[in-house]
Amino acid sequence: MKIIFCRLLAISQIPLHAYFVFDGPDCPQLKRGKNITAPSALCLLAQHFQELLIAFGFNWHMAPGEAEAELAYLQSLGLIDAVATPYNDVLLFGATCIICSIPHIGRYEDVYIYTPDSIEKCTSLEWGDFLLVMLMCSTEDDAGRCWCSVEVACHLAYYGFGRSLLEAAVSFQFVEFMNFIAKWRDDICEVLRTDPQSLLGGRHYELAHIIKEECTQFPDPAVLAMYLLPLTSWSDGHSPVIVTASRQPDLQSLAAFCLQHLSWSPEIVQSELEAACASTAMHTLLQLPGNANSEGL
Repeated sequence: MKIIFCRLLAISQIPLHAYFVFDGPDCPQLKRGKNITAPSALCLLAQHFQELLIAFGFNWHMAPGEAEAELAYLQSLGLIDAVATPYNDVLLFGATCIICSIPHIGRYEDVYIYTPDSIEKCTSLEWGDFLLVMLMCSTEDDAGRCWCSVEVACHLAYYGFGRSLLEAAVSFQFVEFMNFIAKWRDDICEVLRTDPQSLLGGRHYELAHIIKEECTQFPDPAVLAMYLLPLTSWSDGHSPVIVTASRQPDLQSLAAFCLQHLSWSPEIVQSELEAACASTAMHTLLQLPGNANSEGL
């Protein structure tokens, strides 16, 4: 909790409105190849995290499904300007501006900023291509090893398989789509075996065999639906009331939290909360007329 406190304290001193979203009860139990079922200790940590958010003046809510899908939808509505996350699959949910920390750099101002346009300009990859790369690289064998590298998946995307898959997924009815998939999968295997345009840098017979003989359900329609029709707070047609603007930190609540959960002495609490006083001044300025009171991040 000390690390979370220090990071929230640093964020509170930056001139922005931070908004937080948590994974919800219907989030897939398997994400990015890992089981994310939370033990009780992590649930308690999340509860304390949420208490700290309120004390720091940050708003938050729990998504019904994946937080990344919720954040991308918030961005599409103009309620937030960017999504800060270490997970690149937020692109597949439609996020248009993503902020990622630079590994091994301790300064918050040093970040990578990604947009679909900038990625397409650098790599010529589009949304459908990202979808193919995700599908190819998130499938594991019985030993838990990913059977396709990102490099091979990106090169395969240049053959247009991701874009044709996306077009079929949004255009075809189920039976028509499954007929399309059968030929689509055969075409992928043929390209992996022959590399007719020399885009793969070599032939991948083993990968073609895995797709043809072992992963007969590839690509999983349920996984496609998870990205193309994600569960969000708006899925039932009722838009929730979302207030993304943050408020001044509650110094009294922060002091009580530190004494109870961090076991800090009153002297340490007083020292640590001196920086929170600067945050209070920062958010007072943000709430002045003409400033970014209604903007979110």
